[in-house]
Amino acid sequence: MARAAKIQRTRYRFQYAVKFICTANIPGTSQTTDAFLPGIYQTAVNIHNPQTIKIKMRKKIASPLGISKYFEAILEPDGVERVTCSQVQDFGITFIHGFEGFLVVESTHSLDVTAVYTAGGRGAEVSSIDVEQIKERKL
Repeated sequence: MARAAKIQRTRYRFQYAVKFICTANIPGTSQTTDAFLPGIYQTAVNIHNPQTIKIKMRKKIASPLGISKYFEAILEPDGVERVTCSQVQDFGITFIHGFEGFLVVESTHSLDVTAVYTAGGRGAEVSSIDVEQIKERKL
């Protein structure tokens, strides 16, 4: 008698919702919005595995433009992954002038998730930077 194969589901126990902004508000152009002060805004998210074991995680983008599918990954012990504005379209979300939404990360074990937000004037260097540790939510 054949045994039914066991299907092991990954149990994602932790979730992180990171505000993600990649846009420019340049008055007098097609990139004018009333949502932000004039300037260029960028986000980079760093994900670190502080565990001594490999962990499974998955990421998606959620925004008013749509919700992507989850993309799964393995993060090595003490491994780091980064998600930047240039990678948002890799999630299948198409935008023309800018993106605002959330990067949602789920994992089997607790992670360090940090967002780095920068802003600057048109053609200028960074004039503002903020670094935030993202709180985990237990699922």
